[in-house]
Amino acid sequence: MEKIAKEYLKLYRDPAVTEYLYIYEGMDEYLQAQKEMYWKLHEKAMEAEKQIDPFGYKSLMRNPYLTGLYLAFQERDYEMLHNAIYHNSKHELSKFSSGGYDHSGNFWKVLDAMASNHVDVVEACFPEELGLCKNGYPPFVKTSNLLMALWYQNDDWLGAAYTEGTKLLGQKKGLWEKAIMEFLLALADQDADRASEALGKVCKTSRRVDRPKLYKILCTEAHGLYHIARHLLPEELFNRIEMPDNPNFCEGLVKWQEEQGYPEMGALIVHYPGELGFMNRILNLPVQRCVLEGSGKRQTVDVKEMKKRALATLQLGTTQAARRDARDH
Repeated sequence: MEKIAKEYLKLYRDPAVTEYLYIYEGMDEYLQAQKEMYWKLHEKAMEAEKQIDPFGYKSLMRNPYLTGLYLAFQERDYEMLHNAIYHNSKHELSKFSSGGYDHSGNFWKVLDAMASNHVDVVEACFPEELGLCKNGYPPFVKTSNLLMALWYQNDDWLGAAYTEGTKLLGQKKGLWEKAIMEFLLALADQDADRASEALGKVCKTSRRVDRPKLYKILCTEAHGLYHIARHLLPEELFNRIEMPDNPNFCEGLVKWQEEQGYPEMGALIVHYPGELGFMNRILNLPVQRCVLEGSGKRQTVDVKEMKKRALATLQLGTTQAARRDARDH
């Protein structure tokens, strides 16, 4: 972890790098900032005589992911690193948005979630009953479809998805998207050597993606793809895939996950106290299964319905907890 930790810690402490990011020295500082944000919104709601549901408050709560990485790298703690990735995934998955896309808009979220081996996310974000993706950013539509075909072992889907994936490699698209597709095509061909090479390309080209420098230090997408391969390939073949030696791939994290039996979840990296307790309940909800509205190539994620279902689950859990507390007393 030494090299990746050193690079991250150096950038985290550089004001020029973090100027437009929400970072904190520790979780106490993070929680204090979230409490202040909560009370500002609460006071405005009271003045306007408006009710704000927990997800409304949650939308203003900052994701502690970058600070979680900072603490994990500072302590050289792989468990905390695993949990920071898991927490980040749960925070992002509880944002209900479509961007005008269908379930293909979930592709990035799936890769990030699988970096902590959170397997349930794949079928929640890509439900089999929704079929293949049709509406979204073309490279992610194609990568999503190939992943779905492989995950559900659907030969009918695989033929079309493989053809479209091969076409993508010859098009003028981003090198990062092409590297991801090349990795998935290698899985379809059960070609461990090609998969190893492609995974290295994913790490290398991710540095060129337009996002803040701190997010480029750890290529969670490559980690997610690696775990996807572990679930799709026979063990002997998977073991032939070499982990990238790129500086933004953390081999020590994968080895820790292996030693722990590849845990399929993680833990939240911070407990939200008092008035922020709703965050614990939201982040511990099961991942909502994707729902679409519309038809054909105009289908988009049904944000309203997904939020409605999440609220119902949240309220049910709160009611059951209250009943348990009443019985205990």
